[in-house]
Amino acid sequence: MEVDHQIAQHFDGPGQVTRINPLGRGHINDTFVVHFADGPDHVLQRINHFVFPRPEWVMDNIVRVTQHLQSKVAHLPDCQKRSLRVIPTRQGRTVHVDDKGHYWRMYSRLHPMQSYEQLQTPRQAYFVGRSFGEFQAQLADLPHPRLHETIVDFHHTPRRLSRLLHVAQADPQRRRSSAQREIDFARKREHRVEMLVDCQRRGELPERITHNDTKLNNLMFDEAGNEPLCVLDLDTVMPGLVHYDFGDMIRTGCATAAEDEEELELVDFDRNLFAGICQGYLEAGRTFLTPLEVEHLAFSAILMTLEVGIRFLTDYLEGDLYFKVHHPEHNLQRARSQFELVRKLEAAETELHDLVMETWSRSLSGEMERVGT
Repeated sequence: MEVDHQIAQHFDGPGQVTRINPLGRGHINDTFVVHFADGPDHVLQRINHFVFPRPEWVMDNIVRVTQHLQSKVAHLPDCQKRSLRVIPTRQGRTVHVDDKGHYWRMYSRLHPMQSYEQLQTPRQAYFVGRSFGEFQAQLADLPHPRLHETIVDFHHTPRRLSRLLHVAQADPQRRRSSAQREIDFARKREHRVEMLVDCQRRGELPERITHNDTKLNNLMFDEAGNEPLCVLDLDTVMPGLVHYDFGDMIRTGCATAAEDEEELELVDFDRNLFAGICQGYLEAGRTFLTPLEVEHLAFSAILMTLEVGIRFLTDYLEGDLYFKVHHPEHNLQRARSQFELVRKLEAAETELHDLVMETWSRSLSGEMERVGT
């Protein structure tokens, strides 16, 4: 889509806009790079207010979180690269609402830096785990009030499953017959999806501030591409469980195939990358994680993969309202790929649990070896 230059001019950017180009391939928001005549590039985004019905809540969370993170890294020489910076409108607001009711925001662009779509080495995986662990640790002392829930019950897996079964029964797009095998797959795991929310309800798992979308491409690496410096895409930063972030790191970082892989025999996960993420995350989490939180980390990889598959499948049955698709069965294809990854993770669950607990023990004792390349 093309963007009217006047939208960008509503923000407190460095002078006249010269051009605006699309940036990235995100599922939710529309993102552009804005080039100015008299200063550095900025990033302009149109917030999807179907997904985020209260954009002002999203921005309130983001401003509070980024200011807190900036205070944590202010002593570092490259502090400007270690946290997003919201650019206000010329009226001092965090968003501009255009005449069609669309919400727009602007960030300073982190440049020159690199991002990646797929983990390559255990060392890189270690830095990813450490980065998101540090992100949680830095926000552990964010002052009250509680952050807004920008998407209510975003990671409440039992309600996600209940919604899927309801939509499947209603079958609004007459797609159920093509997805019956996947619906049955999710239904058979109904007994497991309650585990974490039940623990939280009993007070066994503490509420944390979590990112809730810990994909590799939500990290910006240094110019050499060696170490991540900044966490991106803060729309879903809100109260949650640490398992949501860890599980999604494994789902997205360790998978051997694309999220929408058609050839399911290619779908698996890399144990060396799992070990790298685990080590980095647990090293960063020593200061705040509880033993019971660690106990459930391996299971969280299964749960988050299952949940995302459920979300893809629900969106397919509803007519592709949430995720952008490139063909009519794209969300069904995504669900099939995720459910195949669930199978592989379930088969290795005991092995992965033992690896997590061993890594945690070595982390606490200071016996951890540095991850190689």
